[in-house]
Amino acid sequence: MKLRLKDIIDLDYFISMDDALDSPEEIQEQLVRDRKIYNQCRSTAQTEKNLLLKWLAFRKDEFFKKKDKKGLTLLPGTIFSTLYSWMIYAMALTGGVTGVSLAYSFLAYHGNRPINVSIFIVLFILFQVLLILLTLILLVRKAIGTKRSENFFHNSIIHTLISSLFFNVLPKIIKKTGQTIFKKSLDTLEYTSLLIRVKNREYKDLFFWPIFIMTSVFAVSFSTGALGGTFFRVIVSDMAFGWQSTLTASSDRVYDLVSFIALPWSWFVPEFLAHPSLEQIEGSRIILKDGISVLATQDLVSWWPFICMGILFYAVIPRGFLIIIGILAQKHVLHHFNFKRPRFKLLIVRMQSPVLDYNADKTQASQVSEENLNNNIKENSSFKTRQDVPGQKALLLLSKNVYSDEIIKSVIKGIETHLFFNVKEALGISFDFNDDADIIRQKSQEDVDHVILVHEVWQPPIRGLLHYIKQIKALMPQGRLLWILLTQDAGQADLSVDNTDINYDVWKKAVFKLENPDIVVKRFI
Repeated sequence: MKLRLKDIIDLDYFISMDDALDSPEEIQEQLVRDRKIYNQCRSTAQTEKNLLLKWLAFRKDEFFKKKDKKGLTLLPGTIFSTLYSWMIYAMALTGGVTGVSLAYSFLAYHGNRPINVSIFIVLFILFQVLLILLTLILLVRKAIGTKRSENFFHNSIIHTLISSLFFNVLPKIIKKTGQTIFKKSLDTLEYTSLLIRVKNREYKDLFFWPIFIMTSVFAVSFSTGALGGTFFRVIVSDMAFGWQSTLTASSDRVYDLVSFIALPWSWFVPEFLAHPSLEQIEGSRIILKDGISVLATQDLVSWWPFICMGILFYAVIPRGFLIIIGILAQKHVLHHFNFKRPRFKLLIVRMQSPVLDYNADKTQASQVSEENLNNNIKENSSFKTRQDVPGQKALLLLSKNVYSDEIIKSVIKGIETHLFFNVKEALGISFDFNDDADIIRQKSQEDVDHVILVHEVWQPPIRGLLHYIKQIKALMPQGRLLWILLTQDAGQADLSVDNTDINYDVWKKAVFKLENPDIVVKRFI
């Protein structure tokens, strides 16, 4: 099954919708639904990627059947693709018009002042070559994993302006247009506009290449416009090109430089078109005291084929190759997209590890109340315990001075019910790294797949606590996930944290700034 960027956006959207569920009824419906999807496609979905895409296809069908019978509502992936197509056309049009206008204006010839070919080459050829070389250097540094070059790309003025226009300004303009198709998709439109800003760390490679392609389209359109404007000006006007210099530059040196520049096309283009001859270069040199009356017309017009070929071979064609590189790189990133990220892995585990037996009646399951939910898990024969299904093992870290044994049991039950991890051990810690380091290093190296740090959500993630989290993550084996599970005050009867809790939002932002994708914030349900 072919993976597209819009599919990943929609997958993220539906998972985010599931993460926002709070009521026991909705959660139970979610569990039954995911288990049903798994049983329908497990024989055909051989990989985790295919399993997730099958789940996505089911969710799309469900979305349009329940919420959009007329097919008017757009999913975030479709909105992204639509906006992106519009932006590509806008970049191509803007770049072309800009290139034509600048070249046409620069080539304005008044009869007594020939166009300085040196300045034209610097502006429309040499400057483009320098930008292309800089781009190639930074792409190479990005490919070998140089963090500084990645930051340069993402923080560059052009990248920032286009990203802001695409993900912020354009959605706001569309909202104000009041078009019916977007009016019915305001929530998904808002999700699309926030996606790159909120999850730039997680999806930066996915969104980098579309923006890179967009800028390359603008650049190639600009150069193509400049080429078209130059050629059109030559056709409809009587142009005169010349060169001059205060320095003692001989015609021989200029000829050698021009011949070198013309190497890419001189082997198949006739010599009289490839570049001006030595005599024509000498005849087009402008000396102020002599004026241009002494210069021959055939010498003054001999430069235009060289200029046009220079724009084509040094600006248009290289930019075209950069677009091809961007398209291939985007396909590579999509093909190697990491579906073992925490949120995707958790969905797969949820599908493969039922709490409810998949034959359980969905209607009956949705009526399970919050009070008897835990009792049903233990007593109802239609439920399977987490230990009956081989799955992910977790090490629990928490303060036993804060959480009593009874509350710890409740937390473990919640983890096994909603995160689908087998809690191997609950380890008491003091949140002092010097005291906890040895035992955490030892236990995290054992047969566990995840480490879960339990903390009360109302306590702010101050700098010392965040530093402690980074330190214990460094003790863990590479690639092992650290979950920060947030609960309400341990003295409350209900430890569940609402999705709209302001403290939960503060924690997410603080952990996000740690820039470690293996540290995940999760609320207790």
